[in-house]
Amino acid sequence: MDGRIEMLRELGSDVDDAMERFLDDDGFYLECLEQVLYDDNFERLKIALENHQIQEAFDCAHTLKGLVANLGLTSLDEKLEEVVEPLREGKDAGLTEKYQEIMGEREKYVDAIAK
Repeated sequence: MDGRIEMLRELGSDVDDAMERFLDDDGFYLECLEQVLYDDNFERLKIALENHQIQEAFDCAHTLKGLVANLGLTSLDEKLEEVVEPLREGKDAGLTEKYQEIMGEREKYVDAIAK
């Protein structure tokens, strides 16, 4: 098994559950993980939050949340949840700060797969 998978486990990711969806194919899982971590929805979310475009921000955050949940990235999923739910209610106050937390959490995963 790829050592990066173990690093993800150490970050609290539910890799075992995710690997079932990826038919225990480490390579495919890591390829998808990399694509998600560099998905343009992260940047689109930032811009939408800065411009108070609530529907656009919701769409980006909701998409990312689904992607990271399928990959078992629990902590990043939880951070995205903190943005998705207020946006679902039409609120964006304080979410640019939450976005920074999301990006900090994302960076942990980027570092884990880079090693």
